[in-house]
Amino acid sequence: MKILIATYWILPHVGGVWVYIQDLKASLERLGHEVDVLAAHPDEQSYYLVNTGQRVKKEQFMPLVGGEIRATYAPHHSLISPWIVDQEIEFCTYAIAAAYFGLGKYDLIHTQDVISSRAIWQIKPEGIPLINTIHGCLATDYWTSLEGKAPPESIWKYACAREYYGATSSDYSIVPTKWLHDTLAGYLVPPNHMKVIPYGMNVKHYLQRMNEPSDLKLPDAANVIVCPARFDKVKGHSCLLDALYKLKQRRTDWICLFVGDGNLREELELKANRLGLAHHVIFTGSRNDVPALLKQSDIVVLASLNDNHPFTVMEAQISQKPIVVSDAGGIPEMVEHNQTGLIARAGNSDELAHCLGTLLEDPALRKRLAANGYKWGIKRWSLTAMEKLTVPLYENLVNKQLVRKVVHPPKHPARHGSWISAQLRDRYNMHIPSSFSIVDDHIMGSVLFNAK
Repeated sequence: MKILIATYWILPHVGGVWVYIQDLKASLERLGHEVDVLAAHPDEQSYYLVNTGQRVKKEQFMPLVGGEIRATYAPHHSLISPWIVDQEIEFCTYAIAAAYFGLGKYDLIHTQDVISSRAIWQIKPEGIPLINTIHGCLATDYWTSLEGKAPPESIWKYACAREYYGATSSDYSIVPTKWLHDTLAGYLVPPNHMKVIPYGMNVKHYLQRMNEPSDLKLPDAANVIVCPARFDKVKGHSCLLDALYKLKQRRTDWICLFVGDGNLREELELKANRLGLAHHVIFTGSRNDVPALLKQSDIVVLASLNDNHPFTVMEAQISQKPIVVSDAGGIPEMVEHNQTGLIARAGNSDELAHCLGTLLEDPALRKRLAANGYKWGIKRWSLTAMEKLTVPLYENLVNKQLVRKVVHPPKHPARHGSWISAQLRDRYNMHIPSSFSIVDDHIMGSVLFNAK
């Protein structure tokens, strides 16, 4: 088969989705399939095929579709946030960029988020099956990021509509955890449209990377705690800093590495200094030697407020390191308290500090949890197991043996921007279905009228 793996997000990046895509691509190619990867380019101005480097600038299509989308939403400006309009322009541009690269040559498309799923579902040639892996719930992440504040009504409607239509714009969906399965069911995604397939990882490759040298030198006298996670509110770094402040009142023979980056870095650094943790918390930035850093660590911690199936947990277990995690999202499906790690309630810095202190004070417990976690991880996080569950779904879709469980309500075919579609067909010889609409009627209706 010729397969397209597609995501709206930037690749490459430090994070689980990129690891998943790389491992999935390698597995498929080992089985004899041909695989392309479509993603946003790191320059943030282009989309490209990662494996070939073929690229198209957003500016080639964005001004064209932007005028149509803005004009359509303009009469409703009092009801719709300008952010939503900008998002829809971005997503429509992504859909057209995908068509520009040519979708008709693929036997199957495997999207990796609700945004690319919705975009490509609407513009792909009919008859090409599309399966998606949903790696998290953007709407739930958004709610968590508000820290208890009520979201603007139009943005919350939009978030819910994007979750539902993104997940169901596929012939079938893969989710890594039962938690995400049940969460998406709460957004009206039919349970029988989804299959739970936990992530796998290339254990052999990971163990090799653990032995690579790292230029980050750590003090021998201190216990090393590592938190590898992007700087996003849902990852709970602020709560972790509160816990580390409390831990410092008990003992000071430790340092904690914050491995990652993001727009919260300055805020977190200021908080660490304010709490008197400047000599205990090291902000390393994004790094490509995380396996080697975990090898040097004594404890791995992840304080997520919302999470699905974090690779950090998998990597800590394969690294034979004891872990402290929160009970957010799907994490309790990966860690059993006091058996393969310690679990604190999400957002509870007292419990988090207690768990960290307990591990620092009890080397025997650290050793037992690390050994149990390794046994569990080696058995559970098999790349072969993920492959054996995923590839048959491909085959069933291609052979029309798996029938789609979702039917979206009718929309107005080509209601908006049919002249633009005609221009794109003529100018670039692009395949754009006659039903394609520059404005997503389903999303617009959901935001304006709360319709599904």
